[in-house]
Amino acid sequence: MKTWLKELERELRLRFYVNEVSDIISFYEEMIEDRLASGEDIDDILSDYDAKEIAKSMTTDVVMKRANDTYQAVAKSSKQLLKFLLSTPLLLPIGFAYVIILIVFGSIIFSLGVAILASTFAIAVVLINMFQAGLGQNEIIAFTGAALIGFSFMTFILIWISKATLYISKELIELFSKLAKKKEKNNESI
Repeated sequence: MKTWLKELERELRLRFYVNEVSDIISFYEEMIEDRLASGEDIDDILSDYDAKEIAKSMTTDVVMKRANDTYQAVAKSSKQLLKFLLSTPLLLPIGFAYVIILIVFGSIIFSLGVAILASTFAIAVVLINMFQAGLGQNEIIAFTGAALIGFSFMTFILIWISKATLYISKELIELFSKLAKKKEKNNESI
């Protein structure tokens, strides 16, 4: 049993965080001990479980339960979910839909980031030209104030987009995990 649990742990560590691995290991260790207590043979019990298949099948559950509250966690969860969806023939359509949504979503975010960056440079150019134009002190103060208001507004938009991106990414992970789980369940019942 110890050898099998080590093998399961190795497979799980390739996919999940340490605390997630220990929870899954504890679950399976308890399940095996319960089956041993009911009189089953250890070889029969272990033949029912494939460590690689367990690690793969746990992906949707583990990814959905994660907090996914940082960009690093969202990126890791998205990557794991995408690998899972694209490695399972039955889930390929869902995987392709997820890839398309990620590409579109990423393109929109990239475009907004470039637009905000370009606006910042435009404000800088306007301020430089304004100083070179020989305007009076009142006009310079007014244009500088307007530029600072514009920059503050763009910063606010960037912060809002950042938070919206994290929220939408988290919701996409949950949605596609549920879709994959539902599709697997429907396939098992057939």
